[in-house]
Amino acid sequence: MAHAYLHTRVSLMARRLLKGPTLMQVIDKTLAESRGLFEATGAQTLVSDDPVQSRRSMEQRRVSLLLNDVLIFSRALHGNARDFLLYWTHNLELANLKSIIRGRVAGQTPAAIREQLLDMGPFATLPVEALLRAENELEVLRLLDNTPFAEIASQARRVLEQKRDLFFLDTSFDRRFYSGLVKRADQVRVHDPEAFRSLIAAVIDGTNLVWLLRYRFVYQLTPAETYYLLIPADYRLSGRRLKRLTGLDTLEQLLAALPAPLRDQVAGCGNPDDVQGRVEAATRRLAESVIARSSSGFARAFAYLLLRDQDLRMLRGLVRGHLLGVDPATRRQGLRLSQETGEAPRV
Repeated sequence: MAHAYLHTRVSLMARRLLKGPTLMQVIDKTLAESRGLFEATGAQTLVSDDPVQSRRSMEQRRVSLLLNDVLIFSRALHGNARDFLLYWTHNLELANLKSIIRGRVAGQTPAAIREQLLDMGPFATLPVEALLRAENELEVLRLLDNTPFAEIASQARRVLEQKRDLFFLDTSFDRRFYSGLVKRADQVRVHDPEAFRSLIAAVIDGTNLVWLLRYRFVYQLTPAETYYLLIPADYRLSGRRLKRLTGLDTLEQLLAALPAPLRDQVAGCGNPDDVQGRVEAATRRLAESVIARSSSGFARAFAYLLLRDQDLRMLRGLVRGHLLGVDPATRRQGLRLSQETGEAPRV
């Protein structure tokens, strides 16, 4: 029954996903003229005239839309599959933890920090008020021991004890989150394991590749520092391969040394942002294929959420571009849209 429910819900909800040149068709229009797009995608709250909605931050509205979809799927799940999906939402709440720590380091008041936090609704797991009252950053991390963030806090404590800066603290949070996601993905059993594994591999390999390029060639970290901050996993970019890649001296050498199909996906890219655009486009095509062909309701649901998250980020970017008065060409560049298709660049 739950399997059939998931299949039905995904098929219905997938109708709201962005298709092909949809964004390109509205890139030159005003927000008022684009309202039909937001209604068709169920994202009209991003441009709502409702004064209550307008007072909520755009990021809050984006997150609420995504969490509403997660809630629908979670009702049909149990066991490891449900645990995985709920853990996936922690990446959104992780932004709250980072805001709390940054705010405390900057000497902000609890009230000022609280205003920056996202409302996670029924998915909230952080003891926010206790964290805001904690004496120091180490006390903040200790308070996480009995929460789903315990694994993340353990590594973060070591970073603070080594007196590393906020950059290393943030990256340690991210690394530990994705490590936990890999571990939980390995425990999920679905009707189409290859489809689900391919989605996780695309997310983790893509994230590792973009991080590797940024850490080495933008932030100029050493190979050892870079490798330490990457996600341990056994997909195409295994630990052994990542260690070898971090030792290469140029972006061109690194991209040429990638295994197929990653190497083909990013051929000709000149910077990490270009690589990220190609990786996201490839992940999108994979997720669309899983929705269209997989026999697993759970794999299709996860593929939908990956696409929905991407769509809502692009729609939020479109609104922000309009509100800031950004010209269409710059908006298009910011959304990584190609002139021909309106999609992220393809190989």
